[in-house]
Amino acid sequence: MTAAFALSALSALAVAPLAPFLLESLRLSRAQVGLFLPAVYLGGVLMALPAGWLTDLLGVRKTLALGQALTGVMVALVALTGSLPLMLCCLVLAGFGFSVANPATGRAIVEWFPARERGMAMGIKQTGLTVGGILGSLLLPPIALRLDWRDAFIVAGLLSLASAVAVMAFYRPPSLAAVRAPEERPRLGELGVVLRRRGVLVVFTAGFLLSLAQASLLAYLALYARETFDVSPVAAGQLLALAQLGGTLARLVWGFASDRFFGGRRRPGVVVTALTGAAAYVVLSLGAVVPIVLTAPLAFLAGAGAFGWVGLYFALVAEVGGPRYAGLLTGVAVVFAWSGVLAGPLVFGTVLHVSGDYAWAWRVLSVIVVVAALAVARLEPLVQRERLE
Repeated sequence: MTAAFALSALSALAVAPLAPFLLESLRLSRAQVGLFLPAVYLGGVLMALPAGWLTDLLGVRKTLALGQALTGVMVALVALTGSLPLMLCCLVLAGFGFSVANPATGRAIVEWFPARERGMAMGIKQTGLTVGGILGSLLLPPIALRLDWRDAFIVAGLLSLASAVAVMAFYRPPSLAAVRAPEERPRLGELGVVLRRRGVLVVFTAGFLLSLAQASLLAYLALYARETFDVSPVAAGQLLALAQLGGTLARLVWGFASDRFFGGRRRPGVVVTALTGAAAYVVLSLGAVVPIVLTAPLAFLAGAGAFGWVGLYFALVAEVGGPRYAGLLTGVAVVFAWSGVLAGPLVFGTVLHVSGDYAWAWRVLSVIVVVAALAVARLEPLVQRERLE
């Protein structure tokens, strides 16, 4: 599941490390570059709830493989057009396929792991997103520099297609999940029962706000580094990879800590990582005042804050849903989270355009994540300790 998630993310999010090349080759504005990543997540938002339902209906293997195949084809097709509208359409369709990644892999974790191990397992699985981002940030810019950005998109698409084949060939559900009775499958109409639980909507809203900040960092960190510190596109991609490495390690550390030291509680890690991100955004707002030697550790810290909460968040959501509703409720969480991803680059780009520099954009992000952290910290437990949180 981790490998499949990584290759899905590498393909679907290929636009992030390739943003400097698209900016120069297609003569786009910084605001226009901010449309690429939201296009992927627009498709994800539109299909997130059906993707969760399909995961519960068809199972992990078929749903994930079909989604990866669609993503791979659409990302490869981006290379065949230089038209901004057509590229955005292809990316929206790629997002349709990417929408299954969280529900399918999240359900696999619920099926395979007991509650006491789920935080670490979900943290490992969620590192697939950042590992895919790291690989994309290190692999795709050199390909674009040596050959062309179109070749980089083709490579990204082929990797997702290869992963789809591997999922169909090698993934099998645990035996108990395979014999689940058909009547246990959820219906969309039952969703309201879970949504009426106190605090659930607050969790979803926090996911929206934290995802807004995460997508802003993902979409603009490479451009920020290039324009603020005058580094090469490859070096800017390496800083983005470093940020995602920080997020990867944070997900692993907090997944382990939530299982072993916090009694299965997920919210403390979400709060701490959000506040870490807020502090990093404040430093980023200082711009060229920051010594160049500090850009690498700052990117790492910002990534830990921006990406580190996701595994815990989806573990909590899956546990609230339980085995019966894990896929469906994860689909709802994806709607909120990916709506934040959709809005993030647009909000950041708008603030950047209006203010004329990056300082206010980073400051706005810091305020947003502090609000989300405080809201999550004030919640009462959402899951009974016997079930988990």
